[in-house]
Amino acid sequence: MEERLIDKDESRKIKIKHTAEGEDVVDALAPDGEEEAVEEEETDYIVELPEEDEEYDEDLVGLTPSQLQARMEAKRRAEERARAEYEKLMAEANALLEKKDLAAAEPLFAQAALYECDDGSAKRSLWLCRTKGYTDIEIFSDSDAAHEFYWAEEEVRAEVLEKLEGRIRERREALREEERPLRTSYEAEQAVRAEAFGANRRYYLLRTLIVLAAVIALAIGAAVSATYILKRGDNLPLILTIVFAALAVVVLVVFLIYLLKTVNAARMCRANQKLSSTDAGMRLAELEESIAALTLVLGEGEEE
Repeated sequence: MEERLIDKDESRKIKIKHTAEGEDVVDALAPDGEEEAVEEEETDYIVELPEEDEEYDEDLVGLTPSQLQARMEAKRRAEERARAEYEKLMAEANALLEKKDLAAAEPLFAQAALYECDDGSAKRSLWLCRTKGYTDIEIFSDSDAAHEFYWAEEEVRAEVLEKLEGRIRERREALREEERPLRTSYEAEQAVRAEAFGANRRYYLLRTLIVLAAVIALAIGAAVSATYILKRGDNLPLILTIVFAALAVVVLVVFLIYLLKTVNAARMCRANQKLSSTDAGMRLAELEESIAALTLVLGEGEEE
């Protein structure tokens, strides 16, 4: 027999006894043999302990029996609506599947797979449609699809790989064969371009610094000449100030031109490091992404 004490208030407790005949609720403070039954108006304080196989739900803690019943009823109705919608989607999708209309059935199976009541049928049928009846593995070259398949249930993954694993491995090996020579030629061309772009950047950077030094020198000359305008009685300081200032403006424009060319040369150097900068690089990037996706599908890659 199991006993639990549940606080009612500071001066009174209720004792729940689990006996062979069921549960008895008695006054825990009453003397032995004189236990009192709980009055009718106090039934809201009776707590029904869940069975061992029932799922524990923190949201139900502290609810009165009437509130608990209303909550459970609402949950039951929601589950019934979800089940009805799931069965409707599955019926429509299976009807299309029987007609071999895989493209139309795919989005219906995708919606049905989102319901918790799915036993895996929708997910298996979804990949059946995506692979065109287990005849097309092109979907697995897509990174998003590969990640989705990676997180699919083990039963679904096993069923798909049982039929397509050999073809997926052959496809990955073919892509690797195409990637190896392409990478070698691309890296060689990239090194040649890097040397040319680097020389161009150094060329404009050196001239930019020289022109900047000239701007600074002319600005200093104009400032020094301006200090003698009031100290001397002739117009030479004024003339020198105007000449130095005008030359500084002209050289400043040249400096800005060289600065833009230097920035553009640096940008070209950075762009050369990206695969997308050339057609060969773009193809190489596509191959790398497809190989990584197929590796993930096979369960041999690491998910980040």
